[in-house]
Amino acid sequence: MPTFTDDDLKRQIRSEVGIKPDWAAESFTDLDEDVVQSINRIKNDPFIPHTGSVRGFAYEVETGRLREVKA
Repeated sequence: MPTFTDDDLKRQIRSEVGIKPDWAAESFTDLDEDVVQSINRIKNDPFIPHTGSVRGFAYEVETGRLREVKA
């Protein structure tokens, strides 16, 4: 199976939309921390003009519960 790297993903996005992403596609060990990081990326993205109601959630597979993560 071929390896698909972060750079490969960025090249693919750039070829499709013409813009190279400035973020990294990374794995995470702390789900809440990753959700907070994603919320902050969205709030700070200049291409997203309305960020006043951005919220993040984590789905708990064990319980089936959707839990809001506060940034």
